[in-house]
Amino acid sequence: MPKTITVEKTNGTDDRATPRKRGSSRSSTKAHRRALRLAYRTRRGMAPVYATIAQAVAGNALSAVDDGWKTALAATATGAVTTAAWGRWEGRIGKKRLRKRLPARADFIATASAVTTGGGLVTAMAATGGLQIGASPYPALTVAWGIGHGIYWWRRGKKTAAPAPALSKQLQHWHDKVSCSDGPLPGSKLVDVVTTDYGWTAVIVLNSGTWKKAVTATGDIAGALDLPEEMVQIEKAVGQSARRAIIAVFDRNPLQDGTTHPGPQILNTTTGQAEVGIFYDGKPARYAFWKPSGPVHSVVYGATDGGKSRFLDMLLGTERHNGIVSIVCDPQGGQSLPRWREAVDWYEDTAQGGLAQLYAIRNVMYERSARYSLMEWTDHKGRVLRGRDHFVVGDPDPLISVTIDEAHRVLAQPGAVALVLEIVLMARKCGIKLRLVFQGPKANMFGAGPESTDIREQLQSGNTVMFRTASALTDSIGLPGWEVNPSQLPMYWPDGTSTAGLGYIKGPDNRQAQFRAHFDRDPAHWATTGTTPTLEASAAAVAGKAYSERHERLAARLRGETPVLPDDAFTDGPTDTARLTPSTDPIAQAAAAIAAEAPAGTDEKVAAYLAERGRPVGRNTIAQDTGLTISAVKNALTRLKTKGQALAVDRGIWAHPDHADNPADTTDLADAA
Repeated sequence: MPKTITVEKTNGTDDRATPRKRGSSRSSTKAHRRALRLAYRTRRGMAPVYATIAQAVAGNALSAVDDGWKTALAATATGAVTTAAWGRWEGRIGKKRLRKRLPARADFIATASAVTTGGGLVTAMAATGGLQIGASPYPALTVAWGIGHGIYWWRRGKKTAAPAPALSKQLQHWHDKVSCSDGPLPGSKLVDVVTTDYGWTAVIVLNSGTWKKAVTATGDIAGALDLPEEMVQIEKAVGQSARRAIIAVFDRNPLQDGTTHPGPQILNTTTGQAEVGIFYDGKPARYAFWKPSGPVHSVVYGATDGGKSRFLDMLLGTERHNGIVSIVCDPQGGQSLPRWREAVDWYEDTAQGGLAQLYAIRNVMYERSARYSLMEWTDHKGRVLRGRDHFVVGDPDPLISVTIDEAHRVLAQPGAVALVLEIVLMARKCGIKLRLVFQGPKANMFGAGPESTDIREQLQSGNTVMFRTASALTDSIGLPGWEVNPSQLPMYWPDGTSTAGLGYIKGPDNRQAQFRAHFDRDPAHWATTGTTPTLEASAAAVAGKAYSERHERLAARLRGETPVLPDDAFTDGPTDTARLTPSTDPIAQAAAAIAAEAPAGTDEKVAAYLAERGRPVGRNTIAQDTGLTISAVKNALTRLKTKGQALAVDRGIWAHPDHADNPADTTDLADAA
């Protein structure tokens, strides 16, 4: 029979049988979840507080375990090693970088401090019995640790969080206005966006094409972003894919304030390069005075008030205080560079004086060439060799820098174009550099004839400095292959101040980006201090009276007189044997032998014949009638052309300039053909 159990109901109040209030467990769970959600949402801002609490808990927990301090010490060491790797390790898998950039130095130092000091504090607590509130310094040290590192954490968060909306706005504008299907650069994107003091920069990654496509679209991009065109700068991303370009967007052009010329120490005498200004991103813009193979020719372009004169002031001051011989021609009566009239080795203020300087420099070039061709020197392997094919600054001669302002006026002189071409092609090995200054790069600025294009190309292969110009048609001529528009540079900044010194420079940096030259606020200081470098004795000897009498002409000019250049100022040095190096020099002997092929007075005889002939005549006829050889006649005609006393009217047909329009004899035309 089954056992029956009887249960008796009672009205007792046994606490164990009393049920809990309905919903209390559920409310507790919800509160706990809300607390966790709140902690998660505030995890970034409250991180120092959580870390401080975790330290106290870890210190107490490890103090209750035997040798818990060893665990804390091991964790501290592991954290320190991990932090060091985080701050200094940058790995790659093939060409793919595992991280975009290393942490900032301040972040690395703060993290290393937090890990090592926090770990040391936990280790000390674990070894001595835990936090011990009221009986040890650990509570105060823990709170101090949290406050100290929390201040840096909160301030850093404030700095980095603020630019986020602006960056998001720019990225959104780029996506909506530029990289859209009907935008200037469809399918492009921005990476590595960084805020700057002047706006923001980023790298444009094109969907197709090269960086030139982005540069060409600068105006359209500025329009799409609703910005002035001058507030957007795009250039090649050097060292990166050809599909990448760097864009800089300005809130205010960083070049507006400019920089003050720090002094002649801008020249690095080891590399031969000088920091003559800054680019828009603050990096230095460099100009090469020389490189290992020799001096570097230069050409400077710029319209009125573009900054050319102040730029030349800076270069001339640098030369004066670094042992470089400066020869200057200012054919505007000395008005462009007046401070250097008495501060350089040779100064002329007329176009005729500039022509005399070119003749003298040509003579110096050949004199140095003759010496260097037989010079003994020691190469990098210690071998003694004879004949040096390059120039070394100061060994044994100084570098000579010839500056001609308003150079088109000098090149308009008879024979100047041929002289400049000869010098620009041959002078670098002899330690001579030309620096010509023009309003613009048009061919007619370089003189008449095909040689003008050759001169421009040779000069532009060195340093090219292009300030604001007056014509968009010549932008590509002055900087061929560059996607820039110097003519579009503004004349004034938004506050009404001049933009003088703003332009582009093709030099060692080779950046197609805006730069601004240093402003020399007191060029007279550099012109009146230091010692003027001068030509070496052998070069001065062949430069002639035009050089040796330069101070007398300057004194006459200062007295208000009109000085006269000497008779030998425009003579051909290589054919004047008295002005060459001694006859023991084989180069001089060879030059003298060539000159001896033409009897004395050959030039005068040919010139007189052309004047008497009265019409164009062939070279063969001149040789027959004068009794000279064909070779002597050809050389004489070439020299007379340089002097402006003969003119080639056709192939092999020559005439006196006054008779060039007269018809030539049929016989002469037939012989010339």
